[in-house]
Amino acid sequence: MALPSCFLFFSLIFVTHAFDLSLIQMEAGTCPYTVVVMTSCLSPESTRDQISITFGDADGNQVHAERLGGSVKGTGSLGKCSTDTFQVRGQCLSSPVCSLYINGNGPDGWVPESIEIYAEGSKSVKFDFSKTVPKNTWYGQNNCNTTTGPPLSPKLPPPEKPVLPPPPHPRPSAASRGGGDVEKAFLAFVIATAVVFAAMVR
Repeated sequence: MALPSCFLFFSLIFVTHAFDLSLIQMEAGTCPYTVVVMTSCLSPESTRDQISITFGDADGNQVHAERLGGSVKGTGSLGKCSTDTFQVRGQCLSSPVCSLYINGNGPDGWVPESIEIYAEGSKSVKFDFSKTVPKNTWYGQNNCNTTTGPPLSPKLPPPEKPVLPPPPHPRPSAASRGGGDVEKAFLAFVIATAVVFAAMVR
């Protein structure tokens, strides 16, 4: 009985180790970031706007957070004069954050006061705005050293614009309505001619 028990014990250790290893491999290449969003007091009381951000370093690495939500501190509604904290996972940056772009999609005109990014092993970086975010376009700041190339910009396209309903069918023109009147007049003329002809035959 000792051999089967020993075999079972080592099998359990192997399975547990394999599971832990798979988790490590799944998380490899990603790092956690804390995003603190302060909404301006010039912003509406509440917003239905969908806010996405992209931040990056001077080496061209970027982290994209699509439609911020599920805040770990604050209401997460990005309302007037509020502060909301979000947790984001993405590509590990090789140098401090130096650029940040916002994409706003919605009807309310959300106004950010500032956005601060916290990354493990480096100081937080704060970007001040206090301006309305243009709709359906990337808007932000690039403080990276770009002497070796053009300024960095988000690689991902903005959210798709809402699909507009098809235009209504055009009303019939006066000429087309007049065509019906001509047909009626012609039919009346044929009937009258037939009546006169019948009277003459009698």
